[in-house]
Amino acid sequence: MQAYAAKLIELIELKAENISKQWAADVMKHERTPSYHSLPQEMVIEQGTDFYRLFRRMSLAQNPYEEAKTFSWKYAEELYRKKIPLQEAIYALMLMRRNLWLYAEFQGAFITVLEKTQAVESLNRTILLFDYVSYQVIEKYQELILGSIERRIGAVKTLMMKGQIGSKNNILKVGLMTVFLLVASILTYYCHAELKTEVIFTHLFYIPIILASIWWGKRGIFAAVFLGVLILISHALFLKGVSFSGDVIRGFMFIVIGVVIGRLMEGIRKVEEMF
Repeated sequence: MQAYAAKLIELIELKAENISKQWAADVMKHERTPSYHSLPQEMVIEQGTDFYRLFRRMSLAQNPYEEAKTFSWKYAEELYRKKIPLQEAIYALMLMRRNLWLYAEFQGAFITVLEKTQAVESLNRTILLFDYVSYQVIEKYQELILGSIERRIGAVKTLMMKGQIGSKNNILKVGLMTVFLLVASILTYYCHAELKTEVIFTHLFYIPIILASIWWGKRGIFAAVFLGVLILISHALFLKGVSFSGDVIRGFMFIVIGVVIGRLMEGIRKVEEMF
C-alpha cells in the first residue's frame, strides 16, 4: 500500500468517532435530510463510525464490493425501518464522504504538493467505495419495498389467483365465473318464480361481481351488468305487479361496486408494475 493511501486509512480508522460526530452534526441539521433531524444522535454517530471503521477492510479486500455489504445492508434496513426516504439516505452518504475529506484536509493529512497530487488516487478510491455502498443501499431499499408490497397485497394476489400460469389461469377463472353466473341465474329464477321474493338472495351476487373485478379489472364490469340485467328481466317476467324500484337500485349498485373495485385493481396492478 502506498504511503499516502495508508496515511488516509489510518486517519479514518483512528478518528472514526470524531469524523462521525462531525458528520452527524451536519446530517442532522441539513435541509436535504430533514428526516434525520429527529433521529437519536447516538444512532446516527454509530452509523458513521461503523462505516469509517469498515473503510480499511473495504480498501484492502480482494472484493471490496462484497465487503461493502457488511455496512450497506445494515444501513439500508435501519433507515428503512425508521421510514427515512431513499433520497435522504443517499444524500447522507454524500455528506459522509464530504465530511471524511474535510476532516482529512483540516487535519493536514496531505501537506506537500506531492502528497496533494497523490491524494487524488485516494480520492478516486474513496469515491469508488462510496459508489458501491450507494448502489447497494438503493438495491436493498428496492428489495425491502418490494417485500413490503408483497406482504400488504398478499391476500389480494391470492384472490387474483396469480399462482396459476398463462392460459390455465384464464381458463380456470372463466370456468369459475361461468359457474357463479349459472348459479346466480338458477337462484334468481327460483326466488322470483317459485318464492315470489326479490330480496336477500341478491346479496350473494356481490361475490362474482367482486371476483370478476379483481380478476379482470375494469373489464370485470360484464359480470355486474349481466347480473343487473338478469334480475330486471326476471322481475319483469315473474314479479308482475311488484315495484321495480328495489331491483333497479340493486342493479345500479352492482355496476357501481364493479366499477369501483375494477378501478382499484387497475391501480394496484400499476403500483405493482412500477415497483
